[in-house]
Amino acid sequence: MQIKKILTIFTVCFFSSLIFKDSNAQTEKFLDAFEIVQRSENTFKIVIKNSDLENFKGYFKIAKAIIIFPEINEGGLFVGAKGGNGLLLVRKNNSWSGPFFYTMGGVSFGIQFGLKSSKVILTVMTEKGLKSILKERVKFGVDVDAAVANQGVGYSAESTVRLADIYSFSDNSGLFIGGSFEGSYMQPRNDLNKAFHKKSFSSDDILNTSVVHPKATSLINVLKEKK
Repeated sequence: MQIKKILTIFTVCFFSSLIFKDSNAQTEKFLDAFEIVQRSENTFKIVIKNSDLENFKGYFKIAKAIIIFPEINEGGLFVGAKGGNGLLLVRKNNSWSGPFFYTMGGVSFGIQFGLKSSKVILTVMTEKGLKSILKERVKFGVDVDAAVANQGVGYSAESTVRLADIYSFSDNSGLFIGGSFEGSYMQPRNDLNKAFHKKSFSSDDILNTSVVHPKATSLINVLKEKK
């Protein structure tokens, strides 16, 4: 009988510790997501005021969605790598739905060197572009056409001669020769979405429903002011 009690206590303590750890992990992810929201608001304010990115306002006004990456770090020597976390907001009539969290990454080869940190906003201009973004994983230049519409300090090999589904606007610090978004991938951060919204989202959910998290109200109000 005594052994049974000990086993019962051990089992309860063991599963309680697992629940506690999971709760802590979800709290940390929620805070990570909220930080992305706050930094995205600041990024939008910086980009829209950047005189080197004057075309951004025109693209933003007719975009079907925008993706904000508060920080994309890029660097390398012959082999380059980039990465960062951001969020998607989908235009719904006179407002916005979201945020939905995403990550961007990529590896490139060729003549390239240096380090660069960029605040990046992608304007999604077409239905094809939006539906491609909502895939489990999208590759720029393969699943969707992307082009650099304008940029700040730095250089990119991409041009805007062709029409694109998505245009990128970068407020850069540092210099990275030879980089572009071609070949980069983007995929949802389902863990952050679940921690922030307490639920998961399918592509249909994102397209057909309107979601506004209270913690994103300030960001969405800033976007609505600039419509």
